[in-house]
Order: sequence, then C-alpha cells, then structure tokens
Amino acid sequence: MKNWLNITFSKYILGVLFSLASFQNFAQGDIYVDIECSNQYPGVGEQIKISYILKLKMKGGMASISHSGIKIKKPAMTGLNITQEGSESTGFSFGSMGGDMKLSKYSFIAQPTKKGTIKIDPFTFYMNGESYTSDSYTLNVGEGDPKAKIVPTNSNYFLRIDISKSDLYIGEHALVTYKLYSHYSNISITNYDFPMTNGLWKEEIKSGANGWPQTQETIGGKAYLVIPLKKEIIYAQKTGKVEIPGITVDLNIGGGFFSQGTKETIKSNSPTINVKPLPVGAPKSFDNQVGKNYKLEMSYSTNQLKTGEALDVKIKIKGVGNIKKMNPPVLEFPTDFEVFDAEVQDNIKISTSGTSGSKEFSYLVIPRHHGTFEIPEFNYSYFDISTKSYKTLSFPAQTLEIAKGDNESIASTNNFNTNKEEVEVLNNEIRHISTKTKLEKSGTYFFKSSSFWMGLTLPPLLILSAFIFIGLKPKERDESKVAMKNASKKAFKTLAAADACLKSKDDLGFYEALYKGMLQYLSNKFVVPTSSLTKENIKQTLIDHAIPETLTQDFMSVLDECEMARFAPITHSGAHQTMDKTKSIIQNIEKNAK
Repeated sequence: MKNWLNITFSKYILGVLFSLASFQNFAQGDIYVDIECSNQYPGVGEQIKISYILKLKMKGGMASISHSGIKIKKPAMTGLNITQEGSESTGFSFGSMGGDMKLSKYSFIAQPTKKGTIKIDPFTFYMNGESYTSDSYTLNVGEGDPKAKIVPTNSNYFLRIDISKSDLYIGEHALVTYKLYSHYSNISITNYDFPMTNGLWKEEIKSGANGWPQTQETIGGKAYLVIPLKKEIIYAQKTGKVEIPGITVDLNIGGGFFSQGTKETIKSNSPTINVKPLPVGAPKSFDNQVGKNYKLEMSYSTNQLKTGEALDVKIKIKGVGNIKKMNPPVLEFPTDFEVFDAEVQDNIKISTSGTSGSKEFSYLVIPRHHGTFEIPEFNYSYFDISTKSYKTLSFPAQTLEIAKGDNESIASTNNFNTNKEEVEVLNNEIRHISTKTKLEKSGTYFFKSSSFWMGLTLPPLLILSAFIFIGLKPKERDESKVAMKNASKKAFKTLAAADACLKSKDDLGFYEALYKGMLQYLSNKFVVPTSSLTKENIKQTLIDHAIPETLTQDFMSVLDECEMARFAPITHSGAHQTMDKTKSIIQNIEKNAK
C-alpha cells in the first residue's frame, strides 16, 4: 500500500513538472482577455455587471505562472454610469484540470444612461512586459424603467451638487445644495475645497447653530445618510453655459477609539446651467433687477420750502431678487437743485427661496432758486420672472413751491414774476450786476497808495509763509506702512465681534466672524478683492509677500478650522485657542510682510 502511494504521488509530481515544462512553450496567444456581461440588452438605468478576465488557455494538466504584478488600462465608459469597479479575486493562482486558468479579473457595475447602442472600447491588461487586450463590446440598451435612479459612482459614499433650476435668465436665482451621501454612520470630513465660479454671484445661506438637518434617502434599494455641507443662492451674471465646479472632500471612514479609519478623497459632479438673455425691449428705467413681487414706496418730506432749506426724498424698493446688487436710482431734478448722494439702508434676508427684503435710498435735496418746479414722474422697472415680462413701478409727478429764503442773494431763472435784472456768473454762483456807481476824484494816483504798499509787501510774506509751511510739514509717510497699519487695526476691530460671540458661547457665530475677519484682513493688507480669495490665491498672495511657509500653513489651518466648524462640533476651549492663534498670526504677518 505504501509503495502504491509512493508511485501515485511520483506520477502526480511528474505530471505537474511536465505541465510546468510545457507552459514554458506557450506562445503569447495562449493568454487572452475574456469578457462577461450579466445582460447585453439592458434598459436605461438598469444595473449590469461587466467583467474583463485575463485567462491562460490550458492544454491539459496543471500549470502556474509567476508575475511581478498586473496593471490595467480602462476604456472610456461613455454612456454608462459606473457605480462600482475594481479587481476581483480569481481564486487560486494554481490552475485546475478543467477550464482555462484565470489570472486577473476587473469588473464594473454600471447603469446605461441613454437608449441605443453603446460601444465600449477594448480593455487592456499589462503583465511581465506584455500587453493583452480584449475586443470591443457592444450593449443594446432599451427603454428601461423611466423611474430608475442613476446611482452615483461609489455606492457607499458620494458627493452630489443639486440645483433647483438648470435653465435660468441672466440675473435669475437658483438654489445650489452641496450634499454628502454616506452608507456609513462613522464617517467624518477632514478637509474640503469649494472652487470659485466665474459668471455667478453667490450668497451663502447660513445654517442653524447645529448645522443643516441631516436626512435619510433610499437610492437603488440602499439607505443613505444625507449630510448637507453648504447651501447657497446663485445669480447668473453672463449668458451661455456656466459650469458649477465639483467640490473635493477628504473623508475619514470607520475611525474609532482603536482605529484611525480609512482616508478617502472623493469629488462631486459638476452640473451645468444654461443662462438665457433677457428679452429685448427693456424700459429706460430698467436697472438689471430680475425677480418678483417688487413694490415701490416713495415720499417727499414737504412740497413747500425756502431756498437753502433741505428736502428729504426717500425711495424704498422691496421684492424677491438680487436686492443686494440694486443701484441707487437716479432722481430727475432741475439744475436749480443740488442733489447729494443717497444714503442707503437695506433689510435683506437670504433663504432657500432666494434673496428678499428691501433697500431704502435717502436723498438730501437743496433748492438754490425760488419758484415753482415740476418734478417728473419717477419710474423703476424690473424683469418679472413669474410673467417673463418687464414691469414698471411708478410714483406720480410732484409740484414744489420754493419760496425765497432770508439769505437768498440770487434770482430764480424759473420765476417770471421776479425782477429781471441782468446776471453774471461768478465762482459758479449767480449774482446781480451792481447798478450803483462809485466815482473817484480825478488825479488820484496808485503810487504810495494803500494798494501800492500791499502789493509791495504781500509777495515776500507769502513766500516766507510757504517756506515755513514746507519746513513744518512732516515727511511723506511710507504709504505701504500706513496701509499695513490700517489693515491690522481693522482686523482687530473685526476680531472684537468674534470675541463677543465667544463670550456669549455662540461658537458658530464666532467661527463665521473669524473667517470673514481673516479674509477681510488679507484683502485690506495686500489690496486683493475678497471675491477672488480662493485657497490657491490666498497661498500665492502670502508667498508673494514673503510670508514664511509655516505662517502660511497656520493661516490656512485656521481658515480650514472655521469652515469645518459648520459641520463638526468643536469644543469651546478650542475656540479660545483658535482666537489666540489668529491674533498671533496677524501680528507675525505684520512683521514679515514685504
């Protein structure tokens, strides 16, 4: 029995050796790529599995193959939404008696996004310096289920940007929501980046003290925790296709007391909106306001006053639209009136419904001439998004009775009952030409007169005064140092508001005030518009002004902490440390900036 086992085992070993020896004679064509598909005729939105398998054609017996690693080149999966992908285990690397040997397998879980024929380009494996390429593959996609939802790329966690409208008029608003979907409960955000967008005016909507409420949503039969990261109202500023760049988020998944978790970086979709121009035929009083439910309130403090007295004219416009960008209306008063720039007060609310509220403009108007004046009708037009048409708000014409003031020394050119004496212009004012003549006795000479002596002594005195003034005038200060000093002063005033939030234990308000204060400091310090301060621009600005790298990193880390505070709880003591760190950063930038 023992001898029989020895003989059998010897034959088995010889068979293996024979197979291994015969493997050395395999040509390149003996290794090939096979394609498997769960359904070559799916419907739109239906999930299918496509697998590419690197195989060794067996010629009987058993065989093995050694390699230093297998690499792949994936084709562009146009027309397919890939929900999962990756390498799959092929089992033992040592072959079996039946069937070809599987060396490597890469699979896609996909959903067709359109009806028709979808041709997938070849898939390639690279092994031992050789390449092995599959054939192209064709899917024939039918109607499918119209209610089928397209599952995003990673079925366990993904980002999505949702837009309330994708077809807008220029100046019209839309709600943009940035959301994280997670199938895991123990997931946290470690860093993220919201790129700037050209062609859009953005207004971020503030969340509550605990951030935006989290919800649950089921997609493809799987439950997800939906975490809103940010909500903002956007206003299109240019026509055509405008892309909203995808956001990038760094995640820590599965972290706990005994584990640091797994770090992942994911990116969202990049939706595009179509911005249409406004219809032609806008009224003359149209000032690029687009919205709905606009109303006009206007008032004059009085219709009767004297020259030199003040007239208050107030215009209040309210509605739902980009009220923040509303320009002061132009009042049409006669040239006999002096109209000062408007004082502006606004009461604006930003919510998921858009920007709403009011803007009030107060004008100080002073009549310089007396008479009766007709002030024309005031008109203000906007494009009503509900009716897709222009609407004009009006306030009726006004008659002003201007009486002659006690100190008036000029005549009105508009009052025909006034004494029509000739007038002349002097120093941009008007006065009557004197009708009284003063005669001097003939024979009066200029020499040795008071005018003579004044003309003789005044020029030297003026020259001497100029020298004294120049001598006492301080040297011109370095403008850059003045700007730096003012920037830090303004920054610490802004930090005082953050301090107030800190004392009242309003941590969320503290981080928001701190974030705005740091950006405003950088804007004032280096004369950079706040709207252009992206993370990349901030780093480059600090580098350009010779700020040390460690200080730049500290500045960026505080900004990141301020942003993260909206999504992750941070201790109150941590907020105090951040405030101290921020003050130190600003002081060090003052010392190092060039």
